[in-house]
Amino acid sequence: MAITIKDIPVLEGTAAEDFVRSADANAVKATPRLSASARKRLQKALEKSRSFRFN
Repeated sequence: MAITIKDIPVLEGTAAEDFVRSADANAVKATPRLSASARKRLQKALEKSRSFRFN
């Protein structure tokens, strides 16, 4: 017995144009960077996660 495969929705018209404009505008934005203190907190969390042991 076969299962019907649903069609993939496709953006058309102004919705597609708005999506492309938005994607292009977001592509040129600067990527956020971690601050030094945030980097240290993240490193500490990673170290703790690596040493975690299940009982």
